[in-house]
Amino acid sequence: MLLCRVMSRAPVVNLIVVSFICYIVWEHVPVWTVLAWAGLVFTSEAVRMIYARRTLASPPEDAGRALSTLVRIAFFVGCARGSAMPLFFEALPPVADAALSVTFLGFCAGGLSTHGAYARAFYYFAGPMLLAMGIAWLGSGTKEGVVLAILFAVFALMISVFAKEIEKLVRESFFIRHQRDQLVEQLDRERQEVALARDSAEQANHAKSRFLAAASHDLRQPLHALSLFSATLSLQATTHELRDIAGHIANALRSLSSLVDALLDISKLDARAITPVLQPVDVRALVERVATEYRPDAAAKGLELRVVCCDAIAHSDPVLVERMLRNLIDNAIKYTAGGHVLVDVRIDGEGLRVSVEDTGAGIPPEERERVFEEFYQLGNTERDRAMGLGLGLAIVQRVGRLLGTDIELISAVGRGSTFAFQLPLSAGAAQVGGEAAPADVSGRLRGRTILVIDDEPEVRIGMRRFLEAWGCRVLVCGGLAEALGLLDAHTPAIDLILADFRLRAGEDGIATIAALRQRIGVVPALLVSGDTAPERLRQAEASGLPILHKPVTADALLRAITGLLRA
Repeated sequence: MLLCRVMSRAPVVNLIVVSFICYIVWEHVPVWTVLAWAGLVFTSEAVRMIYARRTLASPPEDAGRALSTLVRIAFFVGCARGSAMPLFFEALPPVADAALSVTFLGFCAGGLSTHGAYARAFYYFAGPMLLAMGIAWLGSGTKEGVVLAILFAVFALMISVFAKEIEKLVRESFFIRHQRDQLVEQLDRERQEVALARDSAEQANHAKSRFLAAASHDLRQPLHALSLFSATLSLQATTHELRDIAGHIANALRSLSSLVDALLDISKLDARAITPVLQPVDVRALVERVATEYRPDAAAKGLELRVVCCDAIAHSDPVLVERMLRNLIDNAIKYTAGGHVLVDVRIDGEGLRVSVEDTGAGIPPEERERVFEEFYQLGNTERDRAMGLGLGLAIVQRVGRLLGTDIELISAVGRGSTFAFQLPLSAGAAQVGGEAAPADVSGRLRGRTILVIDDEPEVRIGMRRFLEAWGCRVLVCGGLAEALGLLDAHTPAIDLILADFRLRAGEDGIATIAALRQRIGVVPALLVSGDTAPERLRQAEASGLPILHKPVTADALLRAITGLLRA
């Protein structure tokens, strides 16, 4: 039923994109061919929509047969769309071929939202399109075509793994929801057994926390590998078409990462799996860094992102404060069509007032409570994925409660909105701040030897290619035993150890780094982790090692590495 609900809403966006493809190829391909392909695609969309709505109206008794039918329909839709490659590819100029390929990559990535709950349906949907693209580019007889075909194969592998993880997450979520519903029914029937019910609820909550931690790690691993491959492709692209495709892949990856982060964040907050770590926070440095990252997004919409910030140190959790600020700025940019977004930080009484003001459409009074609900989006009835999932303000409100602050909303329809929250001032805290990445990154990294320890083969490959592109010598392994073997076989001194936090066979990066330092001396080291379990975060903090959380962007990784090497 979940698949049918999503599929019943998909045709409108898909038909718009199909019309765009027809516009691209119209001048290069015979009209009857374009019309025949469009007719085939529209027919497949109609079949899928009719079946989805019929199933929603009258749920089938045999769920297995219904899923098999959905898989066959997904294959029909994928083949209909994928037929564009053999029909149009040879007749189009290179730029149009690249645009067509990027569009189909978008179809495949978007298919995660419509078919991701059932991985087999996704494979049958995306497989024909990816196969058709690979064959078309291989048949082009060019070096770039072969490179693109290989990249499509890597993309297919990674997105298939991600589809499987999404299916697993959905299945586990339904299982947890089913357990919760049973618990509610039991509480209604057996009010005399309150104590027993409370114990069962606590056990279910712990299980949910463990599941979320494991799901977070498993989902972030392929995203991290994709991020490394995407950054490497951008560095090594030799043509405008390749750079353009790399840019689109990077944009899609950023969107996918933000969606996964939002889903996991709201679940962890509901499960109370996050504990604030209060410390002095350089608010100006934090605000300026976040604003710098969002200014290109604002500029792309013709908006001005301004910052007015006093010099003050707050006493709070910097990670959670940054999460709130990011969500508010991101929300303001998405829902503002023209004008500006202003981040204003000023001393207000005995605390700091942090506000994000926009010149958007404003929020009507009757909607001001609902905008903080999960998945509720004002003015996005078509569920445009570019507008996110509708979780940003829900996360802000929950994080605010965790930090002991309320979210203030001031809005006027047609004039804009302001979201604000308070932070306590830190008594006599010194300024703290991060250091930007050096400008001459290549000069600082060239010739350096970096030991990468990660139990995921794709991550090792991606990390090697990315660091080698910056001139590093890279040694990769999956654990301590392999690392010691590499040290025996290679004489160059190790300049930096980059280790995953959670390795196989119960091994962890902290102990592995400590063992290696006993062998080679105290060299700089960096932890990279996809684990967000609170106890593991506290363990990493206690070790004194710097840590980055997967998926790590190329810029963040370079800043951390160059900072450690310079120190």
